[in-house]
Amino acid sequence: MTRDLFPASLRAKLAPSGTVVPHPGAFATAPMPPTVDEALAQFTEACEAVGGRVSRVSTAAEAADIALGYLEAAEWQREGTTGPAPFVCWDAPHLVLPDVTALVQSRGAARLDAHVHADQAARDLDSRRLDAAIVGITGAHAALVDTGTVVLVHGDGRGRLVSLLPPVHVALVPIGRVHATLGELFVAEPALLRASANVVFVTGPSRTADIEMTLTRGVHGPRIVHVVFVG
Repeated sequence: MTRDLFPASLRAKLAPSGTVVPHPGAFATAPMPPTVDEALAQFTEACEAVGGRVSRVSTAAEAADIALGYLEAAEWQREGTTGPAPFVCWDAPHLVLPDVTALVQSRGAARLDAHVHADQAARDLDSRRLDAAIVGITGAHAALVDTGTVVLVHGDGRGRLVSLLPPVHVALVPIGRVHATLGELFVAEPALLRASANVVFVTGPSRTADIEMTLTRGVHGPRIVHVVFVG
């Protein structure tokens, strides 16, 4: 569509109004809070403000209990099934607590293979099979204190589907991977985006107000995002 064909009335409505703010040229940076507890408190406040949940654990058993709390909840049980619901998970080497997967499975929860085939017919079958997963357990590359955001870097054994398809996303974050702001993360790792095939910034659960301006969670991703700090 050329400029001449685009309705003038729409061009007028879409035209910038007010003073044009120039790009700052760099992301904002800020110092980290003086203690870990203060940093986590600030992260928690920001994350919970957008509907997220935050915990801190020191063992794989504690992290497994959090995941199982969702998998064993009555609200996630499907008719005709018993025991914990199924889950999907990043491969163990990509989790700060590699034993979490085995501990969750030891309580009766089935881990579904998150691999999705390229062939469309097989892909459709994979999608229907994986629809049973209630929790997706991932690691996290970093956490941003100011916005309550977790940074996911995807790749082999770290599939995007794990954090997007299930209604509950549990992200395990090493306590040493906390940064004050996005700018501070890029200062520490300037090549992060260039070196990674896919980087996702998750700030709370999926939400939209497209329909009648009514806020709805879980439309384009998880309805619950639970950030679990380890350490």
